[in-house]
Amino acid sequence: MKVAHTAATEVEAVILRGVLEQAGIPVAVLSRAIPGYGVLIEPNKWGDLFVPDDRAAEARALVRDFLSSPAEFLE
Repeated sequence: MKVAHTAATEVEAVILRGVLEQAGIPVAVLSRAIPGYGVLIEPNKWGDLFVPDDRAAEARALVRDFLSSPAEFLE
């Protein structure tokens, strides 16, 4: 498993997990927050999205494209 993306927030991680799963890419999310405290070990790094090694490049491209796309729902 390789890290496809490091999410700044839990919401970002959940949304991106959905994007990857919708594309058929298995994904595991590992939080960096301290359990029970909600404190981040590193600022702006809530957790990592792991994908299979052979799908990492595809997953990174999907995440990059999604994050750089305009938020049409705000228009």
